[in-house]
Amino acid sequence: MTKKNVADALHIFYELNACFSDAYWETNDINQKDRFFAMKSILQDELDELHKLSLQDHEYPYEPMSPNLQQLSKTLQTLLPNLNQAVIRPQTASRFVDLIPSACELFES
Repeated sequence: MTKKNVADALHIFYELNACFSDAYWETNDINQKDRFFAMKSILQDELDELHKLSLQDHEYPYEPMSPNLQQLSKTLQTLLPNLNQAVIRPQTASRFVDLIPSACELFES
């Protein structure tokens, strides 16, 4: 396994952030909305920290900055098996299936 750099992490996080937004707007369940909003907020905190880096730093290996990413990783891992109950649109669910393993790998690096 090769270590992902900051640019790779940003790409995965932007995509995951978009999935959180889509899932938030697609569901009618207030509990699911809360769940997706909380996950999006944690990820946004990490993105805010990564945005402070210069462009030259994007080549360096990614290291998580927020301690809350461990919580997000656990939440995503529990979401994955129950994705069909939590996410309505198949397109959004498919994007989550592709992104969750990559994101969790980054969170735990």
